[in-house]
Amino acid sequence: MRYRLGVRLLAFAAVLVAACAGARSPAVISPRHEVAGNDNTAPAGTLRGGVLRLRLEIAAAPWRWERALPSYRVLAFADGSGPLTTPGPLIRVRAGTVIDVTIQSRIDADVEVHGLHEHPGDRPPLRVPARGRAHVRFRAGAPGTYFYWGATSGNGFDNREGADSQLHGALIVDPPGAIQPDRVFVIGHHGSRPRPMLDAWVINGRSWPDTERLVVDVGRPVRWRWINATSHRHPLHLHGTYFRVDRRGDNRRDDVLAPPPLVVTDVMQPGTTMAMSWAPARPGNWLFHCHILFHVIPDNRLPLPRWYQEYAELPHDHHMAGLVLGIRARGRAPAVPPSHGPPRRLSLVVGERSGAPYRVPGLTSPRLGYAVDGGPITAPGPMLVLERGQPVEIAISNRIAKATTVHWHGIELDSYNDGVPHWGTDGRRMTPLIRPGETFVARFTPPSAGTFIYHTHFNDYAQLASGLYGPLIVVEPGAQVDPAVDHTFVISRDGLDEDHDPVLINGAVESPEVRLRAHRGHRLRLIGIAPVASARVRLLRGAVPISWRRIAKDGATLAAPGPLEPADLTISPGETYDLELVPDQPGELVLEAVLDRQGGQRASVRLIVEP
Repeated sequence: MRYRLGVRLLAFAAVLVAACAGARSPAVISPRHEVAGNDNTAPAGTLRGGVLRLRLEIAAAPWRWERALPSYRVLAFADGSGPLTTPGPLIRVRAGTVIDVTIQSRIDADVEVHGLHEHPGDRPPLRVPARGRAHVRFRAGAPGTYFYWGATSGNGFDNREGADSQLHGALIVDPPGAIQPDRVFVIGHHGSRPRPMLDAWVINGRSWPDTERLVVDVGRPVRWRWINATSHRHPLHLHGTYFRVDRRGDNRRDDVLAPPPLVVTDVMQPGTTMAMSWAPARPGNWLFHCHILFHVIPDNRLPLPRWYQEYAELPHDHHMAGLVLGIRARGRAPAVPPSHGPPRRLSLVVGERSGAPYRVPGLTSPRLGYAVDGGPITAPGPMLVLERGQPVEIAISNRIAKATTVHWHGIELDSYNDGVPHWGTDGRRMTPLIRPGETFVARFTPPSAGTFIYHTHFNDYAQLASGLYGPLIVVEPGAQVDPAVDHTFVISRDGLDEDHDPVLINGAVESPEVRLRAHRGHRLRLIGIAPVASARVRLLRGAVPISWRRIAKDGATLAAPGPLEPADLTISPGETYDLELVPDQPGELVLEAVLDRQGGQRASVRLIVEP
């Protein structure tokens, strides 16, 4: 699919036609109510004597995932004769409860409903005949996060992006005893067919800026359950602090992770679940969002024209759209951690690189990049090497024609310096745009050593795809990055056409060779920052992956180094991995990266292992 900007006006017209016509399909009858969002805080049904009785209905109605947008007509579940909602009614019980469900259909098509059975395990779907009724009774099994979903006859999970797309709901099984408070979030997607038309990427039935704004307390644990009810991968990124992934599931089972990984970006595969926990470390405003830019950029909204030409003209809450949650952490700032020495001062210039502009239909962008302390403009930007506990002041000077910002991805810092314009705050001021010719000084003290990223957080697709990203390495006090044993590889893409522009490693399709020593430990730092695609990264001897060991994720050192495993992993936008490699013999290795949207295009770098 070519980048959608070239057909936005056609898409806009198609959306209005669909909205006026009701986007009817053979399975859809006249609407009963408008479909409402569901915040998943009120369980459905009636519980008596250890049995939860629930009557669901399936019907069709217009759904407006953002107040400012036209509606699609979709199928949805309702709790009895109540309103249709997306997600459907929350089913939440304790382990051992018997769940008795009757489903009444109000549409002219058969529906198959999956997930209404005891877990772990899988069962054939429950068939609900057109305008008919079906019944199922089962015992809630193992505690965990599960979901139920439906599709009209002939559609599977991967083919529900039209009228079927909102037929899903959460099924939560709690353990016996006291229940720790949590929240449940369901990711949904409506993709119009035939494309191109307006995509709806939603959390609990709503898209930013209409998603729920959350209020949390500094230092108080936050527990969230997530359900990916879409057929797409979502790397979910939390600003400002780490979170733990406590459980993962695939809707057949839900497993405890021990030890739970500590991350700032976690990838949810299609049809999976996750339980996470975190504690806000600092007051201010934070974001939790998908790092696939097509799931959060404003061209998912209306009006479409000119949005990519000047983001700065948009209302401040329209700089993003889709899979974004806004979080306000209230409370006192923590005590300042010990630091050493006066602030280190750096100059970071945002500028244009030489070469022809990037072009796709409807969009032209110069080649962009960063320079540090008077050096050349490059993409990726120069490696920033900071010390743990060493305060820094980075003066960001904007010398391009559009406004920009810089986000310090993975760094634990104050909200105002996080780089999200008109959202970050120190309680008195909001983080500003860095307009052409202006300078903003970001101040922070890195609390942890590890592998991080700096990148634009404004006009994200055009600016990121044009080169505004770079590696950020934090070392222990007094340490340095030793190029003989410490090697960083940034996986990105060169240009605005997500299906055809090449994948890059360190800014090139074929990077300069790297020399290693056999039988010596080497650290490989992998950084994923392609705008919309994950990359399969392999380290090959000939055609066979050798072995490496994971030692850190998103800058956080693993509690115990991972086992030796084949050097073959998928890295999504916003993820970093640190890997330990001990070459066992001299020879040539090849590190290659292939983006999942590009049908075999690859970037590579030769690693020459010397005796």
